[in-house]
Amino acid sequence: MIDIVFSDSFASTLKYYYQKRHLDGQVLALPMYLSLGDISQRSLMESRQTIYKIEYAHYQASEQLTVEAVNALRQGLDQLSQSAQAGESFRIWWSETADDYCGFLWICDYLKDFSVQTMSVKVPMTLVREDSLMIISKLGEISEDAIDEFQLASLQRDLSANSRRAFSYYWHDLRSENNPIRTVINGTVVSQSIDFYDRFVLANLSQRRFRNILRVIGETLGDYPFTADWWYRHRIDYLVSKGSVDYKADPDAIVGKIKLAK
Repeated sequence: MIDIVFSDSFASTLKYYYQKRHLDGQVLALPMYLSLGDISQRSLMESRQTIYKIEYAHYQASEQLTVEAVNALRQGLDQLSQSAQAGESFRIWWSETADDYCGFLWICDYLKDFSVQTMSVKVPMTLVREDSLMIISKLGEISEDAIDEFQLASLQRDLSANSRRAFSYYWHDLRSENNPIRTVINGTVVSQSIDFYDRFVLANLSQRRFRNILRVIGETLGDYPFTADWWYRHRIDYLVSKGSVDYKADPDAIVGKIKLAK
């Protein structure tokens, strides 16, 4: 059985989990960030390349990292195609984060016409211990020990061909809407405008004083962990370019400072 995940970090955790326990597990990572950007294009790689460019925009080796990410995704999709055609069985790990949910809907659409055994493991965002709760914002926060501690394998459920087809209609609706943002509200994926997450950044700014960009992003993620840090950085760049936010360089830091424009 091939495990499909939509997060590089959780893919690494799952691989380490199998390695430590001497299990024969194959993990396929497909970090497509389908909650962001254009999903109507026939060429999935074109739209994902644009998202990868945004992700690595502030890295020194941004072009190289983008190319590597595109190549890794292309190889993953090729492996998925070959495995599905060969009749391999799949287990999909996902959660109610927007990227996971959208990835789940996409893979259901992809596999809807294949006669392959498919299982689903939907991991809750709140995990219960005997005397406490563990609340996560993404699967990458789960350690390999936590997989056993919370008995995540027991959450495995059959995902029939009829179920995959039903979820594929959901994905088709999102593709038809093709808004730039997809987020999860009350357990449902909802299309939103490109500026949907801007309000969360602006809530941590004022007109009175400049604040370090990384600190603003960190606090925004702490309060509103609904998207990636690099997407918040991308939107800050946009808000600065449009004059909604003022920017000044900080000689004592790698990044500059921002505040609300008057």
